[in-house]
Amino acid sequence: MPKEKGSISPKEAVDVEEAVVPANDEEQSEESNPKPTLTHQPSFFTDNRGNLKVVNLVVRRPCTIFTFIIVLCIVLSFLLQIIVFRAAENGNPFTVPENEFDVSDERSIQYDSLRLAQEEVEEARKLKERAGQVTPKQSELADIMYWVFEAQPSNEAGVFGSRESIEAMKDGFDIFLEDSGFRDFCLFDYQQQLGPNATSDDRECRAPLSPLTMYYASSWDSEKVAAVIDNLKVPGNIEKFNTLALCYVQQLYCDRLEENVDPSDAAFTMALGANISSITSTWDMKGNLVENINQVTELASYLIQIDVFKGFVDFGFDTEFTAENPVSKFSRGIIFWGGPMEDSKQGSEEEMEKLEDSEDDIRKDYIKENYLEKMDEQSKKSTHSTIRSYYFMTAIIGDVILNIVTKDATLAIFSFVFVFLWIRLNTRSWFLAFVGLFEIFFSIPVAWFIFTVIFQIKYFATLNSLAIFVVAAIGADDIFIFMDAYKQSQYHLDILCDLETRMSWVYRRTGVAMAITSATTCAAFLCTLITPLTSIQSFGIFAAVVIFIDYVLVMTLFCTAVVIYHNRYENNARFGCCCPCGTVTPSNTEKARLAAEESDGEMKRDRVSEFFRTKVSSFIQVPLHRIVLFILFSTWLGCAIWQATMLEATKENEQFLDENHPLQKSFTILGSEFPTADDDLGLKVYYAWGLREVDRSGVNRLLDPENYGTPQYEPWFDFSTECQAAILDLSDDLKTNPKYKDLIKRKNGLGQVYNFVEELAAFSVNGNLNDCDYVRTGGWRNSTWQVEPSNLATVIPEFLQEKSCYSDDGTETISGRYQTEIGWDGTTLKYAAISVESAVLDPFGLDPESLTRREYDQFIAIGKEVEETVSRHCFGSVIVTDLNEKFVFMNNQSIYVQSALQSSILGICIAFAVLLISTRVLHLALFASISITCVLVSVVGTMVMLGWQLGSIESILIGIIAGFSVDYVVHLAHAYEIASGDCYERLNEAFSDLGISVFNGMVTSVVASIPLFFCQLQFFAKFGTFLCLTIAFSWVFANFGFMSVLAQLKIPVNPKNKCFSL
Repeated sequence: MPKEKGSISPKEAVDVEEAVVPANDEEQSEESNPKPTLTHQPSFFTDNRGNLKVVNLVVRRPCTIFTFIIVLCIVLSFLLQIIVFRAAENGNPFTVPENEFDVSDERSIQYDSLRLAQEEVEEARKLKERAGQVTPKQSELADIMYWVFEAQPSNEAGVFGSRESIEAMKDGFDIFLEDSGFRDFCLFDYQQQLGPNATSDDRECRAPLSPLTMYYASSWDSEKVAAVIDNLKVPGNIEKFNTLALCYVQQLYCDRLEENVDPSDAAFTMALGANISSITSTWDMKGNLVENINQVTELASYLIQIDVFKGFVDFGFDTEFTAENPVSKFSRGIIFWGGPMEDSKQGSEEEMEKLEDSEDDIRKDYIKENYLEKMDEQSKKSTHSTIRSYYFMTAIIGDVILNIVTKDATLAIFSFVFVFLWIRLNTRSWFLAFVGLFEIFFSIPVAWFIFTVIFQIKYFATLNSLAIFVVAAIGADDIFIFMDAYKQSQYHLDILCDLETRMSWVYRRTGVAMAITSATTCAAFLCTLITPLTSIQSFGIFAAVVIFIDYVLVMTLFCTAVVIYHNRYENNARFGCCCPCGTVTPSNTEKARLAAEESDGEMKRDRVSEFFRTKVSSFIQVPLHRIVLFILFSTWLGCAIWQATMLEATKENEQFLDENHPLQKSFTILGSEFPTADDDLGLKVYYAWGLREVDRSGVNRLLDPENYGTPQYEPWFDFSTECQAAILDLSDDLKTNPKYKDLIKRKNGLGQVYNFVEELAAFSVNGNLNDCDYVRTGGWRNSTWQVEPSNLATVIPEFLQEKSCYSDDGTETISGRYQTEIGWDGTTLKYAAISVESAVLDPFGLDPESLTRREYDQFIAIGKEVEETVSRHCFGSVIVTDLNEKFVFMNNQSIYVQSALQSSILGICIAFAVLLISTRVLHLALFASISITCVLVSVVGTMVMLGWQLGSIESILIGIIAGFSVDYVVHLAHAYEIASGDCYERLNEAFSDLGISVFNGMVTSVVASIPLFFCQLQFFAKFGTFLCLTIAFSWVFANFGFMSVLAQLKIPVNPKNKCFSL
């Protein structure tokens, strides 16, 4: 039979079944077959017939080698379990995703300069302070339970517009408040005045934080409320009250008022303040629903404009709620849970963590047994006709997330089941399907072992879990390539003399093809090393190792499995164990040779291969069809480029769940529908003196994730009396200066500033902090309050044990309130700091970079100003940072964008270089690289069309597009290059050899990605969409774009005229 015009091409092959058999699995008998044509000279790697020696060994001893590789994979997995999993904290082998940043960035340096110093000094003083201390029963906040309410679309009056809506919200709180057992878990109100013989058991639970405390006040004086509203309606009265209230209501900073205050204005302010204080004193949620709910709402709409009283109402009304629009579509409330459950003497850190964990478990069990069913019922859409209720609580949110992860993992299982079934369909062998799935899955633990044990990379990112999807797509693709090459080998009469020759031919064809694509894909993933973020570096390295191991296992384990399949299972030749049972005589290779000889060159290939050879290739070869394709691709690329240019960084909080999930719904409402209230926790920004920048010498977080560097202290730092005075002046300015009103969160009319110097000054004058009115009003300012540096060693230890006068619950010590601000290590004040709360940023959500950067720049501007005031008295530069990673995450967002662009461009360049080296044909490498670029543009453009913005998830995905999109075009380029004949003949052969394999790889990846669309976790949902788009566009551009360009230009490929020779 005439030989097929080209041989089998690289990485793709699937649908045909015939092969050859040696006389025995372990030893091939001498057969009187025709002598093969010597195509490769004998060498160290080849025998005297040109066959690969390693393949000869596989053919002669397949069972031994197969068993050895299986056992090796299992042993390495077992060692991984011992070395990595058992040594991991709580059995979790993943590196905790915290403190993720560029270690050389200014923000991360400032962050670690304070964080590491704070941890060091706290550790040094911890045992001294804790010795003998007793924490009162249920005096510390142990957990919170959030209710979030939303008006139904039909409810135009809002959540406070009817008695029905208000009572519906109250039902959510009554689940807990009407249960007598809740008292054993609630946060006690330690500001409550008790009798001399009272105990902790006589205390009441702290009232929920909710506007319902107004509507269910224990008493309501409608006439007094009406008078207050009438006063506040008068134009100019609110502004006048806000100007004077700080002095005449709170007795603070009177020296900052103008000297000529009208006595009548002062009297008005004091009288109005007294009336409002009287009204708010009964807001305790202990009464019945107020009769005139509209009056309550109206009062709230005016109080929200009063600086010193807005904290009573601003927490539970949305951003659109005003006096002109007294309608709130949303509300929220918090129920407080306290700990410890009994008076607790402080012990070691390990003992306290054990106690907290035990109490957390008890609390969670009680909630699940007594409340959870009622909470679920309350949050059902059908429960109330006017409002929707959502909840979340730290104690049970872990179970909710675990349930989501479990469901998403179940969806992922469907993906792998499909991969398995598609492999079975195309190989027509359960044996090969199981081996293929084994090879795919065991690529992960083997690569993990090499990554962790051999390379000694200790940082294993949660992002690395995506490697299972990567290897599922690429591993199945490699299996199709190898199997298709084996099947197509039956059409090449010159290699059917024996199985060794046939498998050597298959091995060479697939080995080179898959080596090219694997090297290109590995290199594309290694492009992530250009990013300074350790988690992405870890993912890139791990994914590259997984792809390499997958290639090795395909060329060893699966190759051996194909020999066993040939000997025993092909065409149902033999069932049973692979060893020591015998093989088929005559062998399948011998049968294939006889069939080829008898066919007289007319052997029919499988229908799919013929379809690509005759239909697809013929379609590409018609000039009119190429013109139509050119118009379609040009139009699409024009739209995609236009859309891609519109991609912008996200301006909203990034979501981690589907937008309609109740948990995500509550997060979205909390993050976007409410103003920053007095009771909200703002992001704390620190200004610290006494520190130098952290020493990063020897830091490599890939190899040592726990090493962030060594904190450095300023040896010239001096907490002198002048330094103390300068810090106090700065604090006063930050509290009262109107220019900081939109930057620093206000509470009771003052900027929220944490400055331990105020309470240290009062303690220095009085010797204690028992008189909190004296502390807060600044009576100590008229005395010599500064502490001489020589006296700090005796003053500070006692000062740290005092109860803070600024504590919300009256139980917080100075040490607890200022644990970061006071850098006392037990003997020396290593540093001193103050902090302010941001009016815009909070410690929780992932804010857009533009918002965070705007606030960050303003805080840095303050830092530059204090260099001229405080720093010159305290000696040493100021460190400005937060400790919630907001500012470093802001920089990470910028890195995501840069890395996405850089990784994509570098990936394309590497693909070009690998193709140029492997094919030595410039135009093939160039056109293939252009095809990859088109995929990149198409995916990004489609992301914009889908409404995606450039957040951290999208940036990571864009950065790895090149790694996913190279396979198909590289396969076809290599197949075209190794074929023979003119352009159209090369197209025929390339499509014939690899069309089916590329198609199977595409189908496997696309269909396997579809279940991920339905994941609740947004990362996996978006990854599924991204994978589907990338693979689909890669297939389309490789088959109809790249091949059309080759057909149109018809640039000859002359082996003698290649750009260079290997």
